[in-house]
Amino acid sequence: MLSKRMLLPIMLLPMLLLALGWSSAAQAAPCEPDASGWQPTRYYTAGAAVFHDGQWYQARQINEGKEPGISFDWKKLKAAPECDSAQTQKQQAAEKPRTKTKGTAGTGNSNPNLCQRPEQWRFAESYIVGSLATHGGMVWEAIRPTNGDMPGMKEPPHWRPVEDHCSLQLDN
Repeated sequence: MLSKRMLLPIMLLPMLLLALGWSSAAQAAPCEPDASGWQPTRYYTAGAAVFHDGQWYQARQINEGKEPGISFDWKKLKAAPECDSAQTQKQQAAEKPRTKTKGTAGTGNSNPNLCQRPEQWRFAESYIVGSLATHGGMVWEAIRPTNGDMPGMKEPPHWRPVEDHCSLQLDN
């Protein structure tokens, strides 16, 4: 038979576990629609949740300007997501890269005065602001971070045509 000394910890253990479960559930409350509204000029990281047109959406990948509900970049959620600290971080806009890359990187040419045509645009390549690529016989400059967005597409524009890429200042 169990003594009273042994019975007390056994009785307290379920109460302790129950209290810990409640405190962790209280930390993860549903997200507020007003604080999570979609903004077309904001960058969203993969997993970020937004509220748009009465519906919750989750970003499948980093994006900006792609409206939830009409593009593959967003997945419709059945209910409001829980806003714990990890979700709050995902909801914050992704920082715009501050590094500008002008000219052609990685060509092995150490002479910055020699102008060369940028590499061909690749679907699987990620480009930062200021990156140059050749596509359709033209040179294009990335005006926002892009991954898989073809130069010349309008929704939203990620590239601008460059008339004379050799006149651009090269960063050393």
